[in-house]
Amino acid sequence: SSAAPAAAAAAASSASTAAGEQQAALHDDTTRKMMKHISTWNGAVTDKYHWSQSIRDLTIEIDVEECRAKDVQVNVTATRVSVKCQGKTILEGKLHEKVNTEETMWHLDEGKQVVINLEKQRETWWKCVLEGDQEIDTTKVESTRSMCEYDGETQGAIRKIMFDQNQKIQGKPTSDQIRTADIMKEAWNSPGSPFRGSEYDPSMLNLSGPVSEDFFADVEKKRIEEARKSLDGNRGGKGGHPDGGPLLG
Repeated sequence: SSAAPAAAAAAASSASTAAGEQQAALHDDTTRKMMKHISTWNGAVTDKYHWSQSIRDLTIEIDVEECRAKDVQVNVTATRVSVKCQGKTILEGKLHEKVNTEETMWHLDEGKQVVINLEKQRETWWKCVLEGDQEIDTTKVESTRSMCEYDGETQGAIRKIMFDQNQKIQGKPTSDQIRTADIMKEAWNSPGSPFRGSEYDPSMLNLSGPVSEDFFADVEKKRIEEARKSLDGNRGGKGGHPDGGPLLG
C-alpha cells in the first residue's frame, strides 16, 4: 500500500521541520545572549562574567538569576570588587590594577545582568579583571583613540609623526630635516662658516639622517650667546654705560 511510504515521508518531514525550528531557536537564543553583552572589546569571556575595556575604563557584565536591584550588593574598593545577589556571592577578588572608586557605577539590566563600570587610576591595558583569571594578550588590543582624548603635547607629537610619515611616502624631507635645513641655510654665511661668501647649496649638506634634539639645543644656545656678544659690543661702543646711555661726570 502507498499509505505507509506516505506516512513515513510525512513523519520525516515533520521531524525535519521540528529539528530546523529547534536549531533556529537555539541560534536565536545564542544571538540574544551575545547581543545582551555590551561587548568583549579588548576583553574576554570567563566562566563568571564578560568584560571589555578602553584605555581609561573597564566594564564587567555578570549574568544573575532574575532579581531586583535591591537584591544586588556591589562593593568596590580601589583594589577589590565583590558582587552578591540575594545574599549569594557571585563575584569576588583582587583587581588587576587600582580603580577610582568615586567613579564606579553599576546597574541591573533587565533583571538578569549586573553591569559594572570602573574607571582606571592609570591609563593602561589590563590583561585580566581579577588576579588569577584568564589573561589576554594586551599587545593585540585595538588602541585606536580620538585625537581629542590626548593632551596638547601628545597631539603635537602625533601630528609630527603623521606629517613625517606622509613626507617619507612622498619622498620629501621630514620635519626635522626641514628644520635642520633652515638652520643650515641661516648659518651658511655666518662668521667661521666654510661656505661663507658662496651661494647656498643644500646638496652639499647631509640632511637625510636623523637629527637629535641636542643638535637643535646647541644651535639655540649658540644663537643666544651670539646675541649677547652683539648686545655687549653695542653697549661697549656707546661709552660703557650698562644701558647704552651717555656717561655722567
